[in-house]
Amino acid sequence: MSLVSLLMPEGELRVIRCELAEKLTRCGDGDAALLYLYMTCKGKSFNDQQAMRDLNFEKTRYEHASFTLTNLTITQSPTAAELTPAAPPRYTAAELRDARCGDHKFQAICDSAESILNRTLTDSLLRTLYTVYDHIRLPAEVIIELLSYLKRDKDTLRGRDIEHEACVWSDKGILSTADAQRYLAVLDAEKPLRDALYQVFGIIGRRPTAAEKSLIALCLEKNFPPEAVELALSRMRRQIGEFSASYVRKMLTAWDQMGVHTVSEITALEPEIAPNKKSGAINQPPFGGAPSNPQPAPAEDAPLADWEIQWLEEVKRRRARQSEE
Repeated sequence: MSLVSLLMPEGELRVIRCELAEKLTRCGDGDAALLYLYMTCKGKSFNDQQAMRDLNFEKTRYEHASFTLTNLTITQSPTAAELTPAAPPRYTAAELRDARCGDHKFQAICDSAESILNRTLTDSLLRTLYTVYDHIRLPAEVIIELLSYLKRDKDTLRGRDIEHEACVWSDKGILSTADAQRYLAVLDAEKPLRDALYQVFGIIGRRPTAAEKSLIALCLEKNFPPEAVELALSRMRRQIGEFSASYVRKMLTAWDQMGVHTVSEITALEPEIAPNKKSGAINQPPFGGAPSNPQPAPAEDAPLADWEIQWLEEVKRRRARQSEE
């Protein structure tokens, strides 16, 4: 058994196998546990020689930890297909009608939705609500909280928005009214910062893209203030002359790993990226306000950071593959 085969299939998140974690705990091998955590972080890029260097393991110590891991008996990792959620059932009109008439909890959901919308539910919206209730299996009281939140904060009750938000809540384990209220309290506390970040990214009068949502979530998670994000966007424009979500993410991640988050902290560490007040570079329009044919600005005097070199090499490789196709 190879070491990498012990990992779950990769996705946006890497998940530690509970079965293997329990067996590691019981066998009491700290080196094997450390190696498994390292593997989980590296994923498919895991390399034996690099692991020994990063963990400062001598060969015999590494081989012992590797032996412990590969000899733990575990069930086969599920394939990506096995991890794909089942498609929701195709409910018939009769099933929906019977559910609304015969299930008092689902009836309460429908009545609340009609009260929030101030109109009768369409067949499509009724089907969405039953999918959330019967397939995603959110409790009725949680669904009602979710509907109220969407109408209050997003002024919408479209089917796809309800189903998407329901999946988010289910993944977060929001399964009671108390859970929902705690989650909504966190969102309320984040709202001023989130709104400020929307302004920085130029998200005005439109819905954020998936890339924008991901970047904003990173900023909130790592506590980057809007001014630091403006600085990142300014550097992005000076270095590559166009917007790149992956470039901004790499930059923010590098700053976070160095423990700097505010403009003063960042510019103290990297003074060469301080805003150019004369040119007003930091105040240039973000996403939607860029010129139609942006040209790369002159590079900064300071040498590129390691992550920038790696990013540029990856971009070149990707463009080369696309041209070959």
